[in-house]
Amino acid sequence: MRTFLYLFTLVLFFGSCTNPTDTTVVQNYFDLKGFIEKQISELNKRKPLVNKEMSLDDKQEHKQTNEIDWRQELELFTQADLNKQAYQLSYTISQPTTSTYVYTLKSGETLPVKSLKIVLDEVSKQPKLVEALLQEENRLYDSEKKLQLTCTMRPEGVWLVKTYEINGFQHLTITDKKTFSVKGTIN
Repeated sequence: MRTFLYLFTLVLFFGSCTNPTDTTVVQNYFDLKGFIEKQISELNKRKPLVNKEMSLDDKQEHKQTNEIDWRQELELFTQADLNKQAYQLSYTISQPTTSTYVYTLKSGETLPVKSLKIVLDEVSKQPKLVEALLQEENRLYDSEKKLQLTCTMRPEGVWLVKTYEINGFQHLTITDKKTFSVKGTIN
C-alpha cells in the first residue's frame, strides 16, 4: 500500500510539471493587451476626470465624470490585441517609420481585427497612438468599430491615456443600422 501511495504521488508530481514554453503564447506582435492592462491599472488608481461624449444614432450625451469602469471602457482595445494563438501568422507587418508599426490582416483570413497601427513615442518607446479596425460579418449580423487611443507623458511623469475614441455601427439583418460613438478626453 505504501509503495502504491509513493508511486501515485510521483505520478501526480511529474504529471503536473509542464514546460513553461508549452503554455506560453509567442508574442509576434506588439503587446497591446499588456499595455492596456497597465493603463487600466493606472487609471483605476488615479481616477482622473474625463470629459465623455457618447452618441447612439441621433441621440447624444455629454458628461464629465471620474467614475468609470476602465476595464469595460477600454475592452475593445484589449480585444484588438493580436497575440492570440489563433492570430499567429495571420497578419503582415510593415514599418513605415522607425516608430510606426502597421499590422494588416492577410488576404483570405477572416479574423475580426482587420488592422492595427501603433505609433511609439521616440523618447519613451511607449505607444502615443493606437488605431484599430474591427469588423465582423455573417448572415445575421455585421459590425464595424474604429478605435483610436492617444497617450502622453503626464506632468507627474506617468505615461497615460489622453484620449480614446470608438466609432462604428452594428446592423442586424432584421433591424436598421445603429451607429454609435464614444469619445473620452482625460483631464
